[in-house]
Amino acid sequence: MNAKIKLFERHLKEEEKAENTIYKYLRDINEFYEWYDKDGVVTKDVLLDYKERLKKSKLKVSTINSKISSLNAFFTYTENETLKLKVLKCQKSLFGSKEKELTKREYKRLFEASKNNEKLRLIVETIVKTGVRVSEVEYITYESLNTGKAIVDNKGKIRTILIPRKLCIALKDYCRKVGINTGPIFLTRNGTPIDRKQMWQMMKDLADKAGVPKVKVFPHNLRHLFAREFYKQTHDIVKLASILGHSSIETTRIYTKETEDECRIDIEKLEILRE
Repeated sequence: MNAKIKLFERHLKEEEKAENTIYKYLRDINEFYEWYDKDGVVTKDVLLDYKERLKKSKLKVSTINSKISSLNAFFTYTENETLKLKVLKCQKSLFGSKEKELTKREYKRLFEASKNNEKLRLIVETIVKTGVRVSEVEYITYESLNTGKAIVDNKGKIRTILIPRKLCIALKDYCRKVGINTGPIFLTRNGTPIDRKQMWQMMKDLADKAGVPKVKVFPHNLRHLFAREFYKQTHDIVKLASILGHSSIETTRIYTKETEDECRIDIEKLEILRE
């Protein structure tokens, strides 16, 4: 089986899947085979038992479906279509999660807490003011500051990230201080672009210092904050989808959900006369 998984990994690379996507597929597949831990042939009954185990766990439905999708992709590659599982039905939430939503006030606390770490402060500011994905931060280069835009080439999909003028000025000043005159701006001590894992850890440490719940502080949540504030200002979901690089507006709607409390406030403000 290990040989088939290796071949599947090579197939994913040939398909030019993102590194993180490949890692997730392999992690989910290996997790299943560690649970099964038998030399026998995998049957549909075995997979249904595994699905029941996942359903009884504390995992979210979206997480379970993600694991099932990974296995289904593997079975498709190995031409075992009959083993594919149906994903769980998941009702879409009408409201965003107040417990996980990063507010502007909390962002300000993060910004203030990072004043002694200019690189981290600028990473946080760059994500929240451009909506860039954490995997795209390396495309924010010295050269992009001269045009005010970064061109992202991800798996053949080209998109433009607009960099606000004031942010360009701050980033240029940082580059001058640390001696960067070409290429990516945010680097490790070894001179390589900072990766997702490093950014996560830096932000979790920052959350402690700022007194903001760790569950709210991660790169993608800064992107969500950008999306919500842009939508509140423009009410243009089509433009927002383009800026975020979404191919579906339905994906963008996830970013613009209001909390139940916010919706309640709007309802309370309605002035409709009683008949």
